[in-house]
Amino acid sequence: MRVIDPLEISDTELLSSTVLEGPAADYDSNTTYADGDLVGTASAYSEPQEVWESLQDGNTGNAQEEGAFWTSRGIVYREYDDSLHADLNGIVSDLATHSLYQSLEANNHDIPLSDVTKWRYIGKTNRFKLFDYSRNDITTAPESIQVVIKPGRRINSLTAKGVQANAYSLSVTSVFGGGEVYSASGSLNLRTTSTWAQYFYGEFDTSKSLVFFDLPLYSDAIITLTLTVTSGSASIATAVVGTFMDIGETLTNARNDIMNFSTVTRDAEGNAILVPTRNIPKSKQQVLAEKADITDIIQLRDRLNGRPAIWYGLSDPLDGYFEAVAILGFYRNFEIELSEGGRSIINLELEEV
Repeated sequence: MRVIDPLEISDTELLSSTVLEGPAADYDSNTTYADGDLVGTASAYSEPQEVWESLQDGNTGNAQEEGAFWTSRGIVYREYDDSLHADLNGIVSDLATHSLYQSLEANNHDIPLSDVTKWRYIGKTNRFKLFDYSRNDITTAPESIQVVIKPGRRINSLTAKGVQANAYSLSVTSVFGGGEVYSASGSLNLRTTSTWAQYFYGEFDTSKSLVFFDLPLYSDAIITLTLTVTSGSASIATAVVGTFMDIGETLTNARNDIMNFSTVTRDAEGNAILVPTRNIPKSKQQVLAEKADITDIIQLRDRLNGRPAIWYGLSDPLDGYFEAVAILGFYRNFEIELSEGGRSIINLELEEV
């Protein structure tokens, strides 16, 4: 069982991201735009703004639509301004905290975002959703997502969950190490085949997670993760960097389960009315731990009290059970059976955020 206590990612650690966050200047048909310039569609203060990137120099008077002159770079929200009026359910951003807030009343103005009777916090901005480990939000961007992280301390692990992409690349550079000290890349396309029919006609899917346990331990490491798609948008729910702690060997009686929040009711004629919602994964696992590690394990339990972490019951990503015993979440139960011998049993109940 490998446990990664996530490193908090703030402006200090996130050196760059290709995911847009702040609003762009409104498009002006009389302005000449250069290749790479960003402009936004005109929208009300608390309405979403779609940002477009110019694909050519000398781009003047061309309509903002997918084609030779423009490509969409995603949706952003305007910054909070207490002098402007937000609509009911309108959304504004606080870029200082990378947060989004929804207005709870019409004509909302001159009210601070901290007033919970007027504003509802709805999560992080698109750029920072993948670093918010307490919610199940997803970062998306057209074509690709690239993030550059400087942890500021030695770490050996990176994991990405909820990935929707066709290919990835990962590189680690270090001045102390003399340049690039680690690199990996590959396809995320996959197809499970157990019959000839599946081999010839089975549909392709994509791997939804990446994990690396062997990053070199440089204190000045800079990590660049890139996800690309062949068409549409790339997405990622979570990216975690940190140092894993091996707390012992997961035993073979591990259980994978879910909490189902979908509802099923019936009308007057007995017809079923199904309302599907997200399943919440959970897992029960037993870990065989060494007596010498128990003090460190108890300290880990204290650190993760009410905090999410990445729990990997297995260390080999190619193992067929690897995803079944992997959880980004918190523990409901963390019981340690202290034996007379040199080993102890840890009983874990884990729940996804």
